[in-house]
Amino acid sequence: MADDLDTDDGSWILALEGALQEQCSLHDLRLICRSKSIPDSMRGQVWYRLLGSSTGTPNGLERFNEIFDLANQSKLREDCNIFVEKLDNEEEDKVSILSDLESVLTHYCKTHHINYDPNNNGWMHILKPLVSLKLPKNELYCYFNAILDSYIPRQCHFNGVAMHLFRLLLLYHEPELCSFLDSHKIAPNLYTQKWFLSLFAASSNLQAVLALWDYYFIRGDPFLIFFLSLVLVINAKDEIMTHKGEKEKILETIAELPQQMEAGDIHDFCSLAVLYSAQTPFSYKRDYHQALFGEDASDERMDLLVLSQALCLPVSVQELLVSCHLLNPPSKTDAESRALRFFLVDCRPAEQYNAGHLPTAFHLDSNLMLTEPQAFNVAVQALHSSQKQSIAAQSAAGGEHLVFFGSGREAEDQYVHMVVAFFLQRHIQFVGLVQGGFHAVHQALVAAQIENGNVATSVSIEPVGLVDHNPSLCLVCSINKSDGTPTDTGKSSAQGAPHHATGSSSTSTKSDFFGRMRSKSAVVKDKFLDYIVNPISAGDIESTPKSKSKENPSTGGKSKGAGKLYRNIAPVFSIDDDQDGDDPSFEGSSEREADVPNQELVAISSWLKRPDVINSFRCHEVKESGHAFPSYLLITQTHLYALREIEDRPGFARLSVNRSLSSIMKITSKKRHPEFITFKYGNMKGEETIIVDLDRFVVPQAGDAVKLVKLQLFNNSCAGNANS
Repeated sequence: MADDLDTDDGSWILALEGALQEQCSLHDLRLICRSKSIPDSMRGQVWYRLLGSSTGTPNGLERFNEIFDLANQSKLREDCNIFVEKLDNEEEDKVSILSDLESVLTHYCKTHHINYDPNNNGWMHILKPLVSLKLPKNELYCYFNAILDSYIPRQCHFNGVAMHLFRLLLLYHEPELCSFLDSHKIAPNLYTQKWFLSLFAASSNLQAVLALWDYYFIRGDPFLIFFLSLVLVINAKDEIMTHKGEKEKILETIAELPQQMEAGDIHDFCSLAVLYSAQTPFSYKRDYHQALFGEDASDERMDLLVLSQALCLPVSVQELLVSCHLLNPPSKTDAESRALRFFLVDCRPAEQYNAGHLPTAFHLDSNLMLTEPQAFNVAVQALHSSQKQSIAAQSAAGGEHLVFFGSGREAEDQYVHMVVAFFLQRHIQFVGLVQGGFHAVHQALVAAQIENGNVATSVSIEPVGLVDHNPSLCLVCSINKSDGTPTDTGKSSAQGAPHHATGSSSTSTKSDFFGRMRSKSAVVKDKFLDYIVNPISAGDIESTPKSKSKENPSTGGKSKGAGKLYRNIAPVFSIDDDQDGDDPSFEGSSEREADVPNQELVAISSWLKRPDVINSFRCHEVKESGHAFPSYLLITQTHLYALREIEDRPGFARLSVNRSLSSIMKITSKKRHPEFITFKYGNMKGEETIIVDLDRFVVPQAGDAVKLVKLQLFNNSCAGNANS
């Protein structure tokens, strides 16, 4: 019916009129209106159909009891008056509009059991385009209700699900800009909240908004607001980044972006947003639609926890396996959507990879990053080369989108997170992380065979699709064999939910696995310390053969002259960028893992909001044993703190590090991996630096953190000089 309607001669309007009279299907209506700006005279009818069944809410305005008794009814009425006064309507019309607005908003608050919040809801802005349609009061309410329920995301406040998701999408498509905004403490809610809550009605002229909403409702995708916002910010990247260090100017620049839109720009604007959407893994739509747009918000806290702790955009196992043609699309909609081509990066240890892996996966052992940094760098170069070649050859393994996955075991996947952070720090686009890792992949393949009836339910099921799979060496098979229940874990993994294998393994399997981990940890311990703490590596030895540390035997290995007094003010510190080998030994131990119960328990949010905290950085606190703990690094004018997150108590942390900045003697970083930084503490004995303790962190924004510490130490020194 609508196949030949892509013309600009107006024939589509006649077709639209006929379709509305004949009550055509929603699919045909969208085809007719596709890429068109709906005429003003027909917009009300078309929107009514496009907004769907939501407009027929059983709690429509006809059920309103005309009692205006909200707690802040006077404020609601005042806002309605202000809104109406700005309209160009006749005075007689204004009285009627005022009455309609107050009824609509009051009834909406009562039926949804919420309070009217004038500062944070965008309702008045949403009503402006609707009022321009001159709708009857009942229809005005139905349209308003449908838009709020179907298209306005929940959790648009700071630390909300919508804001975390937007940041991950920005990180996926434009990591450099995301890092820039993060470094200026510009959270997404500071510039997108108004856009999200009003669908740009608060920031753009009326004609542009009407044209935008035409496209929006025709498209019918509530997530489009995320990509419209992405397009605005990314297109202004160069202008935004010229204002380095000027937070208010950056926010002002971003706020002005929607004001420049005209109705004629909308088609290109929306088409570009759709393109960005098509270039994004679609797992997030299934995983977070309920939390953002659904009626049941019971899982919001869990979704918030997952997104707030996500290092990069999560990719479900289901989407990964569909893209590899190892699973069928779960629905017709998914089958019709264009699947992305992923370049898979398997970061498990070599012995696990050799026991079974996906056919197109590139192997990059995450342990190499710490144990053999030169080999790791070579492997990364090979990865980029292989990716380019596979894309050029249009091979099944080729894809611009890098998707990393580990074993699915937390102890090992900490190193995988470091590898992902390595790529993100270098502003590599399209970086994703598979939820649940190889364990979820394995179980999803097993579950698919059972659900398809290909095999009978049993403990030993060969996961079809893996290459070189050896059940006797495969850790997942070992766990399934000890559990005897592969189908339950398989089904949960097939849904894309992260599955932690440690929770389902037997005691003997656990002890064997972690025994191997402890054994391996003991072997690499010295190398690990040398990599993070000491300033010399194999690569550095080759380039600087004479860079051995100069120690005075009489001082027990402590370097004399490692630090000089600056204007007779002690202590001082240096940034060891060159890794010259001058690394004073330290007295005492930085290992406080055994003392965790004695560390203060704190609420993360309250500490992050403390007025004395200048900035905070997501990081991993790295212990001598090789374990890395998700943490926050906080810097004040006088102190350095680390909050180590508690796995089983979301939102809480242990105060694992509490250091005075004045005790910092030295900060070292690895030249090839500057995100690994070590703070060394001690005191001065004459001109001799005595190091007594140290803390190690992996900080993606290590440069910013070190600069901030250096600035505070300089300011404190200047203040000390002034007082003296």
